[in-house]
Amino acid sequence: MNGDFLNIDFLTIVLGMIYFFTSMYLLSQKYPLKSEPQVLPKTAVLIAMRNEEESIASCLQSLAGQNYPIDRFDVFVLNDGSTDRSVEIALGIVSTQTNFHLVEIREEKDGLKGKMNALSQALDRVDHEIVLITDADCIVPSEWIRTHISYFDEASGMVGGLTSLTPPAGMEAAGHKASFFDKIQTLDWLYLQTVAAASSHAGKPITILGNNFGFRKTAYDEIGGFKSMEFSVTEDYLLMKMMLKKTNWKVRHTLDPQNTIFSKPVRNLSAFFQQRLRWTRGGRGARPWAYFITGLSLAVHLLIMAVFILQNRNIAAAAGIGLIFGMDYYIVKRGLRIIGQDRLRRYFLPFEVFYTFYLIVFSLWTFIPQKVRWKGRKL
Repeated sequence: MNGDFLNIDFLTIVLGMIYFFTSMYLLSQKYPLKSEPQVLPKTAVLIAMRNEEESIASCLQSLAGQNYPIDRFDVFVLNDGSTDRSVEIALGIVSTQTNFHLVEIREEKDGLKGKMNALSQALDRVDHEIVLITDADCIVPSEWIRTHISYFDEASGMVGGLTSLTPPAGMEAAGHKASFFDKIQTLDWLYLQTVAAASSHAGKPITILGNNFGFRKTAYDEIGGFKSMEFSVTEDYLLMKMMLKKTNWKVRHTLDPQNTIFSKPVRNLSAFFQQRLRWTRGGRGARPWAYFITGLSLAVHLLIMAVFILQNRNIAAAAGIGLIFGMDYYIVKRGLRIIGQDRLRRYFLPFEVFYTFYLIVFSLWTFIPQKVRWKGRKL
């Protein structure tokens, strides 16, 4: 056995152990507790909509079925230049709900574009205590608002929830038939969100998902709102970053079935590429902890590829790979248990191959300037 093989053996077992114990440290952190307030806060739900005729009805119907007093929440549908039947369909539901409102976004303001611009203009109008954000292609459970609210303690300025690309057990998503690629994406999102939530539990938030989170309006105003920030294609992450940087508010991340939502997965690799390109571009300038977690994951999965390519079969390499694969499987399994979809564990190996491939590609691609497309627009 030559020196190169010995080096790979050593790196695989050492980095595998670092990966394993770092993950165990994060996953062992105390989970945030929830406690419903005696007086339910007035809550605004914001939905940016652009050409969502296939999804908006299901989204609004799920919000109309909330177990939350109708006089304590309002839903604002922000039409951002839709050219299909989205407005017509949305109005058909908005007109039947006294607390639903359609808002037309007719121009770009304060140097902002897309969803960030729509949310910024809507937030100038609302005076609710809590603001919740979801997307027009999402379906929320009946306890969504009430559960989010119960995680806002006195120190919390922002609360994130889990998003599943497969309908959680008990949730109906009419017409949805999951493809093989959809199932791989489901495992991918669960893996990423479980790690993100665990980091948040450890007091080291790294991201928040823009289709399932909420914040105190006072915390948003304290930052200066979106209008005080430079435009970003990941406005959710930027808002979290500014809240942590400029205020004393805490960010909490939940993994609770009662505020876990369903979002439609992207349909093909091209759309997946655009999605992750947007995430990669928006994530530049992340906190050091986020770079450490991403870099560690990249390193251990690169080593797995190297071991297989060099056909380096020995106990040390096998032990290192076992630690890495075992931890990835455990993380995915935890996420699947939350959404009640344990049957998807059979797709773990294809997910692991796919995750390793795209992690390497996007780690390299992040250094190449690229224009991002979102909802038919270049941003």
